[in-house]
Amino acid sequence: MGCLVTWRLKQSLLAERRRAEERLREESRITGILHEVGTSLAAELDTHKVSQIVIDAATRATGAAFGAFVYNVVDDRGEAYRLSTLSGAPIEAFSTLGLPGDTPIIGPTFAGGDPVRLADVTADPRYGQMEPHRGLPPGHRPLRSYLAVPVRSRTGEVLGGLFLGHPEVGVFDENDERTVIGIATHAALAFDHARLYESEHLARTAAEAAGARLALLSDATRALTSSLELEVVLGELARLVTPAIADLCLIELVEPDGSLCRAASATAPALGDGALGLERLRSRPGDAPDPALEALRSGRIQVVSDGSLGAVVVPLAGRREPLGVLWLVTDTAPGNESDPDTLTFAEELARRASIAVENARLFARQRSVSETLQQSLLPERLPDIPGLSTAARYLPGGPDVDVGGDWYDVMQLPGGGIGLALGDVVGRGERAAALMGQLRNAVRAYAFEGQPPAEVVEGINGLLLDAGSEHMATMLYGVLDAESGELRLVNAGHPPPLLVAAEGGGRFLEGASGPPVGALPTARYVEHRTILAPGETLLFYSDGLVEDRSTPLGDGLARLRETAAGAPRDLDGFCSHVLRRTIGATACDDDVALLAVQVTALGSELHLQVPSQPGVLAPLRATMRRWLAQAGASDLEAYELLTACGEACTNAIRHASGPLRSDFEVDAAVVDGAVEIVVRDRGSWRQPRGDVGGRGLPIIEAYVDELDVRPGAAGTEVRMRRRLTLDREAVR
Repeated sequence: MGCLVTWRLKQSLLAERRRAEERLREESRITGILHEVGTSLAAELDTHKVSQIVIDAATRATGAAFGAFVYNVVDDRGEAYRLSTLSGAPIEAFSTLGLPGDTPIIGPTFAGGDPVRLADVTADPRYGQMEPHRGLPPGHRPLRSYLAVPVRSRTGEVLGGLFLGHPEVGVFDENDERTVIGIATHAALAFDHARLYESEHLARTAAEAAGARLALLSDATRALTSSLELEVVLGELARLVTPAIADLCLIELVEPDGSLCRAASATAPALGDGALGLERLRSRPGDAPDPALEALRSGRIQVVSDGSLGAVVVPLAGRREPLGVLWLVTDTAPGNESDPDTLTFAEELARRASIAVENARLFARQRSVSETLQQSLLPERLPDIPGLSTAARYLPGGPDVDVGGDWYDVMQLPGGGIGLALGDVVGRGERAAALMGQLRNAVRAYAFEGQPPAEVVEGINGLLLDAGSEHMATMLYGVLDAESGELRLVNAGHPPPLLVAAEGGGRFLEGASGPPVGALPTARYVEHRTILAPGETLLFYSDGLVEDRSTPLGDGLARLRETAAGAPRDLDGFCSHVLRRTIGATACDDDVALLAVQVTALGSELHLQVPSQPGVLAPLRATMRRWLAQAGASDLEAYELLTACGEACTNAIRHASGPLRSDFEVDAAVVDGAVEIVVRDRGSWRQPRGDVGGRGLPIIEAYVDELDVRPGAAGTEVRMRRRLTLDREAVR
């Protein structure tokens, strides 16, 4: 008996030892599994990969036929949904079944309850209680053994659940449950780390995106304010936006008739034919209006999508009326265009674009008014003065430059001289153009009074000082005696005129220069005298020709002198050459005015068309005197012929009547050694009244050899002929 007891005791101890060893081996196995899982999860920060590692380990450790890790996800818009990762079965096996719902058996796991282990799920009273299937849905793999363990974070939040199944009964035991609980603990830690990383990554990505948007807004603002030419600024904006935030950027502006016209667009190469995609977005189903027109009508952002393309259409709102729309089209996943950050950015971009559009249009209107005003105040054409060749150019600044106050003028003065003027009013826009007109008219008024150049400029100086301290201008004014070539010139703070010799060399007339007019009340101006020989070219110009932001005045003057030396001698070609070589095809920073003058020899025949005004007689006599001297007339002959011609011209002005008395003609030629002069008017002569007049024809007869007066319905023609003396010494 003692031996039997001893043997049984030993057997019991051996069995207990084997059970202890078995428990130890199981514990070691579980520990090994958990260690392996923990090691695998330690370096993984992607939630999907974490879930796959976890469910693969749980399925393998428990011997389950299949397993699923169903976990909760919150996207970057704060919306929650569930995802699942499968193990032991292909995704196709459950693709038609959807995610498990909160049934009486599954629900407690999603609620964070205790683990659920069922030897036969079909025998559980909770099985089959839910509509519509009342059990496993059609197509589900056979399931009898069931094990579910919730995955909870350290804060108690339910992150999801591990669900394991097997078609046989009683597959899962207590050790399997403990193993899965351990795996769930590791999964919770890994999920916490992965979600924290993803949260930080999303925050960092959002911050980077916000920074990129701010940088893009800054670049867009610079582009929108870098120019006042509408096509330029909108084109640059479209290129900046594409492909930074959109695959297609289109800006449409409202036309006067209410239609929309494309103002600028840019398309990313990846989008292909953006026009086709845009057409699809415009063609909305049913009676839905064009999103651009709807955005204009409602004043609100329109978000549209056709499944492959999405677009945000933002209205461009002006202060008084809609301006147009901004399209931002992407081929990303549908719904991204509705992102609040995207909409906010699009609204801000549209607001800045609207300001730029209004500023550009306002500037264009102001510039148009200024140009119209300035062109109306400049001479329509330069006077035709025999023996004097003139040409002028006015070139407004570039599209972003407001019209300035550059001007020029050529005047046939009553005393016979020729007034030459060019100036530049300080300031821009309508005010400068209006002041330019006042200045030009004032110069004409002082000049026609017969005042010398210095007094004319001093009068202008006083006029501007009386008008206000903000009015100031630089100017050149001179009087040219075409007969002698003498030029009396005054410079009021203006770049010096350039005198180009017939053979090509040039020099600047850098005589005494006074301050700009309107600058100093005590300013005094002196005349600089020079001789303008036949064939020489005198060039007046404004500072926009020789000075800009990148070119010092000295370099600009040197370039002008070199350019003018190689220019053609005819004045139209001369001016075009100078502008082309000094400014080129690019838009300049300032207005440019040119006035070129040459004294030319009179031809063998003279033809003058003269306004019917008493003030034209003095310049007419000066021109005739030059021509008679060139024809070989003596001083006495010239005096007598000028007297006779003057009487005929006076009759043409005083006695001709009728609706067509705007001007008369004077022709002169040397025929067979005799001077023939013909004066034609366009009216019928009145008979002398009383003792007034009537002595013109006798005076003419006294100084010419032949006189023929031919009145007619179209006007009166006076023909005079005087043979020139061949023996000049006898005349003396």
